[in-house]
Amino acid sequence: MNAPDKMKFRDDILKVQEGIKKMIVDGDLIDQSENCILKHHFTPIDEKYGCCTYAREMFIPKGTVIIGKIHRHQHLNFISKGKVKVFTEFGEKYFEAPCTFISEVGLKRAVFAEEDTIWTTVHLTAHNKESELEEIEKEVISPSYEEIGLLVSNNIKGEIKWYG
Repeated sequence: MNAPDKMKFRDDILKVQEGIKKMIVDGDLIDQSENCILKHHFTPIDEKYGCCTYAREMFIPKGTVIIGKIHRHQHLNFISKGKVKVFTEFGEKYFEAPCTFISEVGLKRAVFAEEDTIWTTVHLTAHNKESELEEIEKEVISPSYEEIGLLVSNNIKGEIKWYG
């Protein structure tokens, strides 16, 4: 995808996200976030490297649509169960368990679960407790494309929640 197409995708995914939020508030769409079960896993902080490994595992029910977050760093992803269709600025992809792949810096995606799916993301962080999830979010998630230097043309902003 060339740069203008990437800019359009970034604009479009933010519009879709806002549209989904509005449809949930208006009662036109059922919020599936309660059915997307999160589990958090931490290794101890490694003194040599000054960080730990944090894994965020999510169960995504079949038929669920998720708009993900904007990630600050490349990170590993594992799909250990299920099948998903994923839309990003790099195009449309299908992932089926078992599989492993890397997410790019600044990547935000729309995911459709074609089957019940278990998706795990793995990040390095200075924090290793569930009580520190807010701090972990600040480390690994960007609140906007602008904040990490990936501009969008219409400046749509807002809280980005992970329904996955």
